[in-house]
Amino acid sequence: MRTLHTAILVLFILPCLGTGYSGSQSRFTSIVSFGDSYADTGNLVRWADPVLPPLPFSNLPYGQTFFGHPTGRISDGRLVLDFIADALGLPFVPPYLGNEKNFTAGVNFAVAGAPALNLTYLQGQNLTLSPPIRHSLDDQLVWFQELKPSLCSRQGANCFGSTLFVMGEFGGNDYLSFLLSNRTVEQTGAYVPIIVDSISRGVEILIQRGAKYIVVADIFPVGCLPGVLTVLASTDKADYDRHGCIAGVERLLSRYHNSLLRRRIKVLQSKYPHTTIISAEYYRPFIAFLHEPAHFGLNRSTTLFSCCGAGGPPYNYNSSSACGQPGVMVCAHPSEALQWDGFHLTDAAQKLIADGWLHGPYADPPILHVAH
Repeated sequence: MRTLHTAILVLFILPCLGTGYSGSQSRFTSIVSFGDSYADTGNLVRWADPVLPPLPFSNLPYGQTFFGHPTGRISDGRLVLDFIADALGLPFVPPYLGNEKNFTAGVNFAVAGAPALNLTYLQGQNLTLSPPIRHSLDDQLVWFQELKPSLCSRQGANCFGSTLFVMGEFGGNDYLSFLLSNRTVEQTGAYVPIIVDSISRGVEILIQRGAKYIVVADIFPVGCLPGVLTVLASTDKADYDRHGCIAGVERLLSRYHNSLLRRRIKVLQSKYPHTTIISAEYYRPFIAFLHEPAHFGLNRSTTLFSCCGAGGPPYNYNSSSACGQPGVMVCAHPSEALQWDGFHLTDAAQKLIADGWLHGPYADPPILHVAH
């Protein structure tokens, strides 16, 4: 308990201090990012048009808090990746499929909905993916390999010596695909080692292709998301933990995944001692927000409530009335909300997590310590 309170105090103080760091001093001159909707800065919306019907997050209120218009980010504003880039004195990382083709300061391959496992494997498990995303971790690594010659045209063998790679999060979409296809939590848990192996393999591929600094992110508490809480609602109070999250999902999926991922990172760090692997967390700060929301300026009564959604208490999530669709309302104070649309976080929460990655305690080692 003392450890949790210490971590809460540290993470609460950091936003008050600002980054405390000048981007001009950073060793990093570019960022290369892989991931899903927690990192996508516009790839899915650009791929989807005209492949898919218009996506709700192509509309306001997505983007309203910071940009004033939708950007393809699935939030009311910025993502953790944006805050990291800003702290390093770099521009926001452009999406690979976007109009920007100058990737000198970085490129983002992350696609909303992307799984860690490839589409062929998931379809072989008789899962129906909605939408049928074809941009898994493997696909993003192919994009990177195709772009690599242009990224390395002048720097030679050490072309990524000043590049910060960011891997993930990955895994959340895999677990959601199983759970939303009527697999039990226990059945879904059997895939955790396979999913973590896929992420570990992706990290190793990047190292073998020249990455010297890699942030590897764990997954958020899947059982604490309003969308999951709505779909897997139970009348048995014993199914929930003290924060109101689904206990089985947390024990058998989220925490199990993160524990295995930490072990894989340690193995990779021992195998590749000349590469710095930064272990970054979504899980622990998220739980800290649920435990003491007031410390972070968040509203305790809405920690499991979608700021943008429909259906009212307890979770304000309805898949038929998604955020961005006509008539769906936004809460009065998004800056005091943790959860944005049922599966994603607000600009305010993203900033808090980014501060924990930049300064600690939710990245080991903290990104800004490595950036010196």
